[in-house]
Formats: sequence, C-alpha cells, structure tokens
Amino acid sequence: MQKRVKHLIAIKAFTRHSLPIPLPAGTSLESVVKTLYEEWEGERAGLLHIRSPILFETLLERTSRQPKGIFPLIAEERAAMNNFAYYPSSLGPLQIRDNKGVILGYRFKIPLDLLTTLNTSSKTLGTCGTRSSGGSGDPLARGTHESRIYSVWADYGKKYVESSELLRDGENGREWLRENQELFEYCSNQLRFLCPEQYVKMKGKVVKEMGKEKSADGRRKLKPLCGAWHGVGLNQGIVSATRCHQDWMDDKRLFNCVAPFGDGFGGGDLVLWQMRMRIGLEIGDGFFFYGSTVAHEVMEVTEGVRNSIDLFTHASNFALLARHEEVASSVKKYPVKEQKMRDKERKDERRMLKKNATARKEIREGKRLRQRAAGLMR
Repeated sequence: MQKRVKHLIAIKAFTRHSLPIPLPAGTSLESVVKTLYEEWEGERAGLLHIRSPILFETLLERTSRQPKGIFPLIAEERAAMNNFAYYPSSLGPLQIRDNKGVILGYRFKIPLDLLTTLNTSSKTLGTCGTRSSGGSGDPLARGTHESRIYSVWADYGKKYVESSELLRDGENGREWLRENQELFEYCSNQLRFLCPEQYVKMKGKVVKEMGKEKSADGRRKLKPLCGAWHGVGLNQGIVSATRCHQDWMDDKRLFNCVAPFGDGFGGGDLVLWQMRMRIGLEIGDGFFFYGSTVAHEVMEVTEGVRNSIDLFTHASNFALLARHEEVASSVKKYPVKEQKMRDKERKDERRMLKKNATARKEIREGKRLRQRAAGLMR
C-alpha cells in the first residue's frame, strides 16, 4: 500500500491543492492519501475479479481498423447475448481485467443520496428533443429517449467550446451541473484511485489549455464540467432496449462512467459485446468501461423508466492540445533575448556605417588638401 500511495503522489494524482478534504494542520500529504486509500479499499471489500476473454490492445487495434458505424460481427448475433456471462448487481463491486492485467471494467457503489439529488435535479430541466436509442438518427432504432449532452470539446473547430445543448439550456443546465458536482467528484475519486494515470491526463495540461478560452457569454473560463470528465450525456425516459453503439468520439484510452438513476426500473442490463458479458446495473451502481472501443447497448427495460448519465471525454480535446504544443515548440524559445541581440547587432552596424562614412570623408578631405598643396607648389 505504501508504494501505491507514493505513486499517487508522485504522478500528482493527489496534491495539497487537489485533496477531496482540507489538509489538516501538521498532517503530511502522504498520511492523508494513505487514509483515503484505506477507506476506498474498505468500500470495495469483497471485490469480484473477472477475466476478460479479449485483450485491451486487441480492442484498440480492431477499433483503429474499424470504420465508424460498423460494429463487430458478434453484435449481429442478437440471440448470443442471452448466453453471455451475467453479473447481477447483487454480486457487488467487480473488476474486469484482461490476461495482461489491464482493467477493462469496474463496477462500484454510489451513495444513494447523490443519485437522489441527480434524479430530483434532472426533473427540473424540462423536456428536450428525443433522440433514437444509441445516438442514431435511424427512425427504425428501437425506442427513443430524451438526451442532453453538456460538454466542453474541440470537435468542430480550432478551439475549445461548450456544447450547443448546454448553451441552449443556459442557466438551467449550469444549475444542474452545479447541483451534481458532488456526484461527479465522487466518481472522479473512484477513478483517481483505480487508474490515476487517466485522472491525471484528464485534469492535467489540457485543463490549463482549455482555460485560455472563455464561455460564449465571456463570463467564465472553460474547464471540465464533471469532475475529471469533460462532459456528460444525460439520458432520460428509456423504457425499452437501446441500440448497439460505440461512442466513437470518446478517447479510446479513457473510461466512460455510466450510472443509472430514477424512481425505479427493472431489466436494462448493460451488454458488452466483444467481452461477451452482461453487467447488471441498478440504482446505486456506477460502472467504468471503454465506450469507444467496446460495442455496447442496454437490454430491454422490463418495468419502470430507466435514466442514466454517461461521463465522457472526447479525444478531440487532447488532439487540439497536441497541435498547440507542436506550434509552441516550433516558436523560438527565447524571442525576447534574441530580439535584444538583433537590436544590438543593428545598432553596432549603424555605428560602424557612420564610422566608415566619417573615415571616407576624412580621406577625401585629406586628398583634396594634398592636391591643392601640389598646385600651389607648381
């Protein structure tokens, strides 16, 4: 444990300014992080370890060759999901790893009071346009539900912007985000302990770069909206199955975090096609998985209404950061110092030209005096 704690501090997953609690006077950062880590380990007591039948690197490689909108062949075998390994919510926290130890999925518990706040605040947003299940525009998609996307991304230009749906909902949307920050931070802290490198990536250089842009009204600097994650999809009113899909725009190496909520529902298991698994998610469960590389869908909702949030970060945010860093590296490192040197060189050059001009003038004057003296002697 001590080695893990030191690693969390070394990569700056925890700093004195980013602790979820104030640092008590006379207490070291290491001791506080150790206490938090022990509490986290206690919360996931009885963790179920599951082996994935597919490697993460295989998922990445196949996704890189896979045209957008084309899903794995296994997803065409609709009846196959009934034979997938099933892990109901009653089994508690679980962790899915591949044969190389890479974590592909993680189910954890969320305090019910945070989900109650989420449910209550979501009812105040009112209605918006429905979208086909799976985010598709296909009218044949099974079932429709209301969906909002609140995010900061760089999908459509050369700078970071807020999503159009956040701008449309205005203060109502921002109030919803404020009311659920405690939930977002709770999920972010789960990620911070489980995969701190992902947390640091989402909260690192890209946040500083994002802060150089302002919101559409110019009143605030842009920043991630949902703890570590840069955006959230709010899905409401799911009463049937959703369509198989992949979140193509999300970063392939960062987890999505999904959490169902509402007044109660039945069914609605999450299907992970390439992993051949069905994950039971009830109110009070959160689940990390790679939504960009794993084809997934929600099974039939057998009773009630299922709502959910999907925390995500688009790959475009890091692509824009990389472009900015490339441009910055091409600019000379010490422009002020070099400008001073160039100014000095030009000044020296002008002084030398003036000195040379004076010397030539003296030479011409001396030549005229010699010629005049020679004429008088004749």
